[in-house]
Amino acid sequence: MKLDRIFLFILACLIPAACADLDYSEENTRDEEWTYEYFENGIKNMVFDLYAQVYNNEFENNSAYFLAGATDEAMYALETGAVNNYVNGGWSAANPYSRTWSKCYTAIADANMFLEKFDQADITEWQYNPDYRIWVQQLELFPYEARFLRAYFYFELLRSYGDVPLVTTTLTNAQANSVTRTPADQIVKFIVDEIDEIASHLPVTYQTEVNSEIGRATRVAAYALKARTLLYAASPLFNTSNDKSKWAKAAEACKFILDNADAWGLKLSNYGSLWGHDAFYNPELIFGLGRGDFNSFEMANYPVGVENGSSGNCPTQSFVDQYEYQDNGETFAQRYPGSIDLRTVNPYEGLDPRFALTVVRNGDEWPTNGAQKKAIEIFRGGFNAAPKYGATPTGYYLKKYVDGACVTTADNQTTRRHTWILFRLGEFYLDYAEAVYNATGSANNAAYGLTANEAINVLRKRASVNMPEFTEDGEAWVARYERERMVELAFENHRFWDVRRWKKGPQYFRTIQVAEISPSLLLTRATVNRQWDDKYYFYPIPMSELKKNANLAQNPGW
Repeated sequence: MKLDRIFLFILACLIPAACADLDYSEENTRDEEWTYEYFENGIKNMVFDLYAQVYNNEFENNSAYFLAGATDEAMYALETGAVNNYVNGGWSAANPYSRTWSKCYTAIADANMFLEKFDQADITEWQYNPDYRIWVQQLELFPYEARFLRAYFYFELLRSYGDVPLVTTTLTNAQANSVTRTPADQIVKFIVDEIDEIASHLPVTYQTEVNSEIGRATRVAAYALKARTLLYAASPLFNTSNDKSKWAKAAEACKFILDNADAWGLKLSNYGSLWGHDAFYNPELIFGLGRGDFNSFEMANYPVGVENGSSGNCPTQSFVDQYEYQDNGETFAQRYPGSIDLRTVNPYEGLDPRFALTVVRNGDEWPTNGAQKKAIEIFRGGFNAAPKYGATPTGYYLKKYVDGACVTTADNQTTRRHTWILFRLGEFYLDYAEAVYNATGSANNAAYGLTANEAINVLRKRASVNMPEFTEDGEAWVARYERERMVELAFENHRFWDVRRWKKGPQYFRTIQVAEISPSLLLTRATVNRQWDDKYYFYPIPMSELKKNANLAQNPGW
């Protein structure tokens, strides 16, 4: 079992949250003497503090990847859910909501300081400690891990803000508050150059390293970060002139991962095993965020009516409409464009198997634990539906990432481990397909050794999916690709960013469809209007930062 690839699993289990102040400051409260002379509680903890900052800044304990609620994937059931700020106009430079700026620059400041001071690390007085040899070997990797993490934080800043200050040295407060924004292309170059320099120094696996620790960056994770960065750099939001060479670089970086997957021990897995109690064993996972046993996520996302359930992230009809049927590839929306009488028709029969693993529909027995298992009633007046407060506003509940084995009753509760996906092999088949299509102008061009359609069909022909193959080209291919990406990567925190980098916000995010099911089981669609402004393609730089630094220019429209 490839435990080493579940990067970050140890973070939530073994270390506290990062102790750095979230204000953007180059100051650090660590005492250098003990930091660089003590391994476990000094040097190693400083590196682990950097890892802890990778903990998704859009994540809340009770809702996980709730960015879905700001997309056409889902609506967050409770109006008070913070994610609704993205779609109700509550988002501004004065109320930037996201912690990305402060979190990333705090981590980058810590990484810069660590890298500059690392030469003074001296643990020789511990040479008689039985773990001394292990510590010395781990020390050799720490600078490369810190550089990987710094590059990761710059990617988060890039996709959120575009041009951002590139800071690679420690600064005084005065210097930090006078930096200027660096063009996005230079940020991309920095990330790619860093990965090219450090990747060979990181192990492919930690199974051959001392202690075989999991939760640390590998060469595979580094190349995954490079490939995703280049895909974003080639996308319309950043590549305004549609420079084909940028798509070519992205295609080459993704193909490198696909070509080396077997040698690295990666392979596509059963779709339903990508999450759940044992997901950290999954051979498809490249970089993931694991947490110890808990059930707060289930409490947030179990349906209202299930004891302690709060509905949480509810998939939309717009999302369900993207699924295709196994017989001919027709979508749900194409086959059932109008009202559906659920008493006489089961529109979910024959759908892509990924649907049943992702979405809870009316009549499903959910959750799966024996203490709470029952048929879910989502028709109006049903046990899990309106007019109950907090019931799904979309006609569906979320199953993906939700562990139905968790018991959430007042007594005899059970908990399970959870792993959130940051990078997995399946993503790079899709990334490659998009890049090679745009680089060559065709979904059937094999210039890079694998056509875009062939790459997607590898995913679709998995035994757990087995859907009709892609054969399209041109605009028809683009539309189907965007559906496939939404389905395959559902609730993995991609949709929010994909639609932005494609610059298709008005097309996908301005209105969404939800399902309303009457007591007589007639399903009809209703339209929900959401606020969208093209300034939303990038986050606003926090007003607090602009007040401190007059050299920072705000993103357009904010």
